[in-house]
Amino acid sequence: MRKLLSLFFGTCLCAFSAATQTNYPIFKDSALLFPADTGKLSLEVDNLNYLRNYEYFGAIPLSYTLLGHQLMPQLKYQLNENFSLKGGLFLRREFGLNGFTNITPVLTANYQKRGVSFSVGTLQGAANHQFIEPLYDAESLINDRIEQGVQLVVNKPKLWLDWYIDWEKAIVRHSAYPEEFTTGVSARLKVLNSERLTITLPLQSLVAHKGGQIDTSNAAVESLFNTAAGISVELNNPTSFLKSIETAHYMVTYRDLSGQKKQAFRQGKGLYSSLIFKTHFSLDVDARYWWGDGFYGPRGGALYSSISEKYPGYTEQKRSLLFLSFIYDKPLCPNVWLDLRLEPYYDLRNHLLEYSYSVFLRFKKEFTLRRLK
Repeated sequence: MRKLLSLFFGTCLCAFSAATQTNYPIFKDSALLFPADTGKLSLEVDNLNYLRNYEYFGAIPLSYTLLGHQLMPQLKYQLNENFSLKGGLFLRREFGLNGFTNITPVLTANYQKRGVSFSVGTLQGAANHQFIEPLYDAESLINDRIEQGVQLVVNKPKLWLDWYIDWEKAIVRHSAYPEEFTTGVSARLKVLNSERLTITLPLQSLVAHKGGQIDTSNAAVESLFNTAAGISVELNNPTSFLKSIETAHYMVTYRDLSGQKKQAFRQGKGLYSSLIFKTHFSLDVDARYWWGDGFYGPRGGALYSSISEKYPGYTEQKRSLLFLSFIYDKPLCPNVWLDLRLEPYYDLRNHLLEYSYSVFLRFKKEFTLRRLK
């Protein structure tokens, strides 16, 4: 029975290319510049409140609860139709802990022209990259939201592309730790875009790197490489009840490019598949399937990995998981979004049924302060 279920979901379901978060406005950011805003000085306020609870008892992922909020106020000045500068503070408070979990200055210089955007400083990260979850953990929105580095985004009618470098840990001479950065490319090529049907070819790659030449840590250089490629199909308004049906399929790979291998597996692969039904009543159902063989995503969700984050040294080379997510996502009023999720999954190899649930409430608005000549 287990083999029949695996075969059915592996061949019939296809992964919605942005997983369960990236196609919902509550998790996305916009940095578009408009000629009419030239000379405008504004205050941008972004507040994200969250509850994310895991009831996981298996040997691979950790189980915990995150409950808190984030606040990011920024002043923004648009010099002309192509260039803007904004900066402020990112504050995160995790309830039950004293003080703020994170206080980080943020500053972004952004240049845009003809559908191409180049940013230096604080990046549009997390769900904005549109990676699938085996490569990039959706929880980065909470734990690693602030990415600093450079980013190039191309947004054309037939091509969307995001290339970035997130410089996570810099070193100076005699630093006692290695430098760390992540660089990735996420691209989507539309091969068909009609009123009823959209077909897209997504391609993603990500490298997590640790190393350097001027530190004193003596740590071996490590470079871990992930890729994902597939096809995504979206059918719009198939019935009066359904807003869309989205489906795709991904081949996923992992490879340890380090000279000195430290991970349990040198290379691995996986299949990531799903089918998502979006209704006109803000209630969606997302069915997914994951099969992995020696796979490790250093920036991905731990549940998809063959290497345990819970017990050092423990591995499960083969992973076979079924997911069924129930999503209620709705704008409550202008500038306020609510997202509720119940996400059970079944481990086919270990006969284990577990679940997680989430609540997200976000407020984001830009207030015009004045016009500067």
